[in-house]
Amino acid sequence: MSVALLVGCASEQKKDARVIRDVHISGNDEISSRDIKKKIVSGETGWWPFAQKQYFDPVTWQSDLKRIERLYVANGFYQAEVTKDEVRPDGSDGVDLAVHVSEGKPTHISKLDVQGLDALPPADLEGVLQKLPVAAGDVFREEDWESAKRLLADRMRNHGYAKASVEGRALVDVKTHLADLTLIVSPGRRYFFGEIQVDTAPDARVPGVFVWEQVHLAITEGRPFNDADMQEAQRRVFGLGVFATIRVTAGEPDEATARIPVRVIVREGPLRTVRLGVGARADAIRNEARGIAEWTHRDFLGGMRKLSARAEAGWAFLPNVYAVATNDVDVGPRNGPIARLRFEFDQPRLFARPSLRWRNTLEIDRLLEQTYNAFSTRASTGVVWQARSTLAIFPAYRVEFDYLDGAPINSAATAPLTLGCETTNDHCFIWLSYLDGLVTWDRRDHVFDPRTGTYVSFDLQGGGGPLGGNFTYARVLPDVRAFASFGGEKQLTLAARLRAGELWPWSGDPDDSAVVTRFYAGGSQSMRGFADRRLSPLLLVPPPPGAPNALVTVPIGGNGLIDGSFEARYSLTSTLRVAAFVDFGQVTHGRLEAGDLPHVLWAVGVGVRLLTPVGPIRVDLARRLPFGTLPVLYRADPVTGAILPTSYVPDNSCFGLFGSGGATLVTDNMCVLHFAIGEAF
Repeated sequence: MSVALLVGCASEQKKDARVIRDVHISGNDEISSRDIKKKIVSGETGWWPFAQKQYFDPVTWQSDLKRIERLYVANGFYQAEVTKDEVRPDGSDGVDLAVHVSEGKPTHISKLDVQGLDALPPADLEGVLQKLPVAAGDVFREEDWESAKRLLADRMRNHGYAKASVEGRALVDVKTHLADLTLIVSPGRRYFFGEIQVDTAPDARVPGVFVWEQVHLAITEGRPFNDADMQEAQRRVFGLGVFATIRVTAGEPDEATARIPVRVIVREGPLRTVRLGVGARADAIRNEARGIAEWTHRDFLGGMRKLSARAEAGWAFLPNVYAVATNDVDVGPRNGPIARLRFEFDQPRLFARPSLRWRNTLEIDRLLEQTYNAFSTRASTGVVWQARSTLAIFPAYRVEFDYLDGAPINSAATAPLTLGCETTNDHCFIWLSYLDGLVTWDRRDHVFDPRTGTYVSFDLQGGGGPLGGNFTYARVLPDVRAFASFGGEKQLTLAARLRAGELWPWSGDPDDSAVVTRFYAGGSQSMRGFADRRLSPLLLVPPPPGAPNALVTVPIGGNGLIDGSFEARYSLTSTLRVAAFVDFGQVTHGRLEAGDLPHVLWAVGVGVRLLTPVGPIRVDLARRLPFGTLPVLYRADPVTGAILPTSYVPDNSCFGLFGSGGATLVTDNMCVLHFAIGEAF
């Protein structure tokens, strides 16, 4: 009975409390209102429907006023105070809260003295002291001060001083607004790595020596102890892909030898897994949905050999589901099955080297593109050298067979450009044989949702000649990405990407290249001011049957590519994120040259991401800017049949609104809406 009474009283008290409509803070020039509101309990009730109501409590509010003053002290404003606060009625059941702050002057660091490092070698001393978060002249902030102590201790540990401790002394003069800081380091003795001890389950199928080898690639007995090598060892063991639990820890130091053993505890996860999923994307010229199934055996025939099979099957609609359903012949609607079947086999410890893997793949594709239909088979064999957990070098030999069937709107006259091969029909067969070298350096904190770090890849291909195949060429594609996040919970992420590609046919003729090796841009993972593959040299093709007045252009790809993005992502909640971006790009018919840079096209846009277990569900709206040079358009001369470039007037509307619109040779307008799963990069 007493519990029921207590609950009833609490419920009645909440019912009588007033809702907080607004919290207004004034006088705060150095600390934003947003940052102050994060530190107090009394929060505003959201304006959106079903937002959780925030109720006013006088006791909590008085505590919040002290929290504001404490926040200023932590940021170096020792004389800051709340000079005025108000609780104003807002309607019959609400209140508005107002606070005025007198910030005073900030306290600056007058000097920083680090003691206890006299015995360190000069090289170690320089590494330990470089770029500390506090320095003379900076505003004295408690967060930076604590960070400096932690960072100094971590650096000492990474130079072998495993038991180093750091204490700090801060003398603050509130009258002069100056702080004298002293960091006192107790290095202790220097330790070195000892033996590697591996602990596996009694019934483990993966031999412990495989784990030892990976750890030994990162840690060598006798080297100075450091956490960086320990983390590298953890990542290498994780990269084996067979363990559900991995712990790489330091054992008890042996004071007699100054050695610290490394203990590795691993427990295997399921060696066989089955995954099912779905995928979808949509833009102005393509809608598609597909189902995905993946089977993996991580100990196939023992020895951690990995065999995986991935199957995708779906349906594509060009340009969209509605056009196909209504049979809008003016836009040449098409639809059909799309599929992919991929097998991959990995042989670890090639030549008994733990850093080498032999990788073999077989992939069969059924594609439906705006330019062509394709049935493709690709096979490859190569060796992956995992030089570091973040650095992989993968040379491989690849062979590819493509049966290309021109779309119904194409003809034999345009096949050499649309299909990349000489033919008197609207279909052809392409055989490619080439060497491929891929180098990746991945220092992102997360593969699918990166917040910090960098990613660099460099792909170099060389085909034909003594290797055989229908085309002799070289192709290069570097890709650079960078990510940085800000805020206590990394709410704001700034991301950038740049790609630049070149394709060099041996003959020097830019048309002497296969359509499957050319570059395309545009789409949800490229320059978002264009629909999928539409940033590309274009070809005006004969109209589809039944629509003699229709204007149809198809992308034919190019030999030069530049493509990049700048994007700001901000997390409103744990599951909702907004983004703003600037994209740029250009695809040239011939090689990319310095003179092509002023012709780059630009787009700006905004987006929303719903974070789910399968990845961010993304909606992006992009608007192309009136800068740069539009993709070149080719058409067949009605008299000679020669394929020549032709000028055209763009559609400068946005989905048919706010512009000229009307008939034009190229119907792409200035705006594109993208739906996809996963971030753009």
